[in-house]
Amino acid sequence: MSKISALKAIYSFYDDFLRGFPIACKKGCSTCCTTNVCVTSLEVEYLLKEGDIDKKQIESIKKASQKEHFIPNTTINTSAALYLSKRNPPEDSYPQDFERCPLLTSDGLCSIYPWRSFSCRSMSSETVCTEGGEARMEPFLVTVNLAIYQILEHIDADGWYGNLLDVIGIFKTNGAYKSGISSDLQERIKTNRPLPGFMVPQEEMVRFKSFLRRLSKVRVDSDRSLSDFLPENLFG
Repeated sequence: MSKISALKAIYSFYDDFLRGFPIACKKGCSTCCTTNVCVTSLEVEYLLKEGDIDKKQIESIKKASQKEHFIPNTTINTSAALYLSKRNPPEDSYPQDFERCPLLTSDGLCSIYPWRSFSCRSMSSETVCTEGGEARMEPFLVTVNLAIYQILEHIDADGWYGNLLDVIGIFKTNGAYKSGISSDLQERIKTNRPLPGFMVPQEEMVRFKSFLRRLSKVRVDSDRSLSDFLPENLFG
């Protein structure tokens, strides 16, 4: 089964789903476009294999990775497993860095917009963001976003998770994995894990189950839907 096809199906479904929410974000708005973007290796593989990204842009990413930047301590599903077992995940030891994303153009546009990661797709706000401010989002959308993060990691369970600046370093420019991962990169990226369950507030459970049923029915190709990429009992 093509994991990239499943990824593209999720992206398409989510982009349509997001149209049902009041979003203030507009073309050229780039306040949230920083070097804090975390991704799965599947998303980077898709970008490199099918995206319009050149060697100059990749070099810009690698140059940015040499500066101090945000490194997550755990993957999303690792944190979820800890929360579900009534334990707190370790706090991120690296500060959030609001350096400009190296993939932004001079006029504040995303140079890889059609192939951007879910971290970027899910960053929206009901109000216009300002420098140093915070995005405002309906609570249910936050729940959905977290669930999709978890699903993407599950689909890429044999892959990696980390800051885009680091994860891109484990690939060749054609999207193929390199023969080995350097020790410094191994310290900065985390191994993905399967979905342990969702973290859904009780008051949102009915609405969330309805959302999940819709998502699971999305076609990946003529023979498969997203349900084929997910655990049999998502609420077990």
